[in-house]
Parts: sequence; C-alpha cells; structure tokens
Amino acid sequence: MSDDTIEFSDAIAQPGMGPPRGAIKLKLAMELSRWAGSAQSFRAFFPAPTKGEGSYHNVYTPLQIREARLRMMGIEQEPWRPIDLMPPIIYCRMAKGGVGKTTIAANIASCMAMQGHRVLMIDADPQASLTSMFGIDWTSEKIRHIGHALRDHEQGYPVIFDETIIRPIYPDGMLDLLASDITLANIESWLSTVMNREAVVERLFKAYVELWSAYDVIVIDSAPGSSQLSNALMYAAKRVLAVVMLDGQSIKAMEVLAHNIHELNRAYPDLKASVHLVANGFDARQTTCQASLEILRAAYPGMIDPCIIPRYASFARQVSLYSDAESGPILEREPNSPAAKAIIDLTRSLIGFFDVKLAEQIPVVPDSTRARRKG
Repeated sequence: MSDDTIEFSDAIAQPGMGPPRGAIKLKLAMELSRWAGSAQSFRAFFPAPTKGEGSYHNVYTPLQIREARLRMMGIEQEPWRPIDLMPPIIYCRMAKGGVGKTTIAANIASCMAMQGHRVLMIDADPQASLTSMFGIDWTSEKIRHIGHALRDHEQGYPVIFDETIIRPIYPDGMLDLLASDITLANIESWLSTVMNREAVVERLFKAYVELWSAYDVIVIDSAPGSSQLSNALMYAAKRVLAVVMLDGQSIKAMEVLAHNIHELNRAYPDLKASVHLVANGFDARQTTCQASLEILRAAYPGMIDPCIIPRYASFARQVSLYSDAESGPILEREPNSPAAKAIIDLTRSLIGFFDVKLAEQIPVVPDSTRARRKG
C-alpha cells in the first residue's frame, strides 16, 4: 500500500462484517465531501479491497470522509485542535416541547459527523429523547449523565469520562453521546444549593477542556421550558439555536425564550448571549405557516436561518415503534429522501454560522458567505 492511500477502517476491511454505523454510500459521500470530480477520481482516495474482501468501495465511514477532506486540502496528518480551546457549542433549546428540537439536534450532529467533523452530543433532557434516537434504552441501561458529571466536579471528585458516560455512536470517535435518563430531573434541587449556579457548566467545561477540545463541535439538546440547568447550559454556550415550529403556540414560546435570554444578559452584561432561529414544520398548503414565518421574520430580523425545514413524514419514522436499536436520524434511515436533503442544507448553513471547522486552522467553507477562510 502506498503512502498516498487512506486506509479503510477495520470494520470495512474485514469480510463478512456489515458496515459500521454512520457509513454512507458513494453518492452521499461525494456530496458531503463537496467532491466536484468524478466517482472514479473520488475512489482514488481509497485503496481497493483485496480480492475476496467484498464489494469495491461499498461505503465510506465518517473517519474516511475526514481523512479524504484533509487530503483534498493538502493536509497529510491530523491537525489536532489546541488542547486548551473549547470547540463551538450548538445549544438547541425552546420554551415548549414538540417543536422538533431533538430531531434537529440529532440530525445536524449526525450530518456533521458524516462530513468528517468530530462531534459530541450532550443529552440534557430528562426525557432522554436524543438518547433513544441513537438506540440506547435508558429505561434498562445504567446511565451516567451530565448531572452526575456536574455534581462530582462541584463536590471535588474527579469526573471519569469513560464509556459509561460518553458513549461511542459512530466508530473512531466521530460521533459520541453523553446520554441522559429521567434521573437528570433531580439535578434541579441540587443546583438550587450551588453558589453561582449559572456558571456550573462552564466550570466543568474549563476543568476538562482537554477532553472537549478533541471534538470539532458540541451539540446539546436541552429540555423544553426554563430551568436552572438550561440557564447554566446557555451561560456556557453563549449562543442558542432555537427551533420554532410554525404555529401560534411556538411563536409565543419563542417570546418566552427571548425574554429568558434578555434576563440572563441583564444579570451578566458581559455574557452577550444570542439566539439563532430554525423555522421547522413548514407546509405551503397551510396559510398559518406562511403567516407564522412572516411574524418571526418581523420580530427577529436577521436571526432566522435561511434554510426552512418543511414538514416531512420521514421525520416521524426516525424513532422505531418496536425497538430503540432500530431508531436513528434521517441520514441513516432515509438518506435519499427530501428530508435528508433539507438536513444537509441546514447543517451546512449552521457550520457557517457557528464557525465549525474540520480542524481548528482549517475553516470549512459551506454555501454561505458567513464562513471565513484564514490567510
């Protein structure tokens, strides 16, 4: 094997094994890699399996996509981020449930990983919907969640970030999950006893910055409503990604969230927390959707992402009725659907807005003038 080739992961190289989770087929791999050449030239980045090892370039793992994109940029070795630098945080939050917040969080995290980013998801909702989305049955498994980590750190105990607390979803560290369960709700009574509780998450982030710096981005799914934990997460993240369903109740809930952000900024003038909105559930057949969108644009000028997410039945099929193990985000279950295309477009837009990089010194340039290239 020459030095110019990128090795297959063991999961693909071994005959008889199915592709690992997060692996994608050629057409989608080329799109997510932004490959403008031919399929043959794209395959040239990867070695062909030896005779008898299965089909030629069946699928590509997120790690392979990362390596290929770096190679396209002329980078031969992994340029790790500085160990004292926190990655961007995309904090998905809304003042009410049922707006598709978890769907957006799960799908943009999965899509960014499939584009070669190292992604950490944090499920900060006691309902554990994000945890279930990725096939973890929190009702039967022993879960250590963000609440355990916060409490251990504040009480002076070391936090052990092994696989009982950070679970690998895609191989090679490309998509990990800090899972949740119903016991996370107990953190509220404990937080009421903590001094400067708004900064409790930021203190954990700073204490273990070397761990977080291994990722290119952190995606957090928060519980609906307002709580002490959600405020502490917002204090640490500084930016909120608000998912707004296009109906009257969600627009009123957005007013509550905007007021919550205003109050936190008033209490901490140096914080300068901000919000970016994703309009979800658009249906051109319903006049209320268009009216709701116009109201949002008037109330929050320049804050709404240009990628509007239509209402697709595909999103309802992400969570299996029969087994958590069969659940998964749209790019895993229906990668060729219009819903998957909408998620790809949204993810590229958010990569630009939140300045997510493939490696710290290599900006990713999406279809947006908001991204910046260094040098």
